[in-house]
Amino acid sequence: MIANQKSLYEFVDRTLKPHGFIKKKDTWYLHTKECICFLVITKSPFAGRYEDLMGAFLKEMNTDGDFPKYEKGHLKYSFKDIIASKKVKQILDLENNQFKGEEREEAIKNILENYAIPFLQKISTKQGIINAINEYEDLIYRVRTSLKERLGIQDEEDD
Repeated sequence: MIANQKSLYEFVDRTLKPHGFIKKKDTWYLHTKECICFLVITKSPFAGRYEDLMGAFLKEMNTDGDFPKYEKGHLKYSFKDIIASKKVKQILDLENNQFKGEEREEAIKNILENYAIPFLQKISTKQGIINAINEYEDLIYRVRTSLKERLGIQDEEDD
């Protein structure tokens, strides 16, 4: 049962590791030929809730090594951008006792396997990033201008 940060991180690590993710502190990295994708789950300063962020660095633009700080990501998105925000908040709030038995683990595994991993695999190439920007309605607003320029993507207001 996930009851604290350690058990949460161990569970997430067990779920992501078979997909090629490497854990460094509170961040998991996936290296591909073209990108470094990341997923971070960090404790919120508010109660027992955890926040997530996932995204990618285009390797040809990355100057910060194999495990760059996620804050500098070229593209950033969240579970809440893909799944109902209220549900994600409940699942990642370890002080929320509404989950019984393995319900929280099942919910987190569902988020990781059905949303986060497919999203991160999608943005693991240049073309995948372009495709994701076209697929996810507001992702364009979560992409750094420098990456848009590198990929030849114009902001909507520039059209």
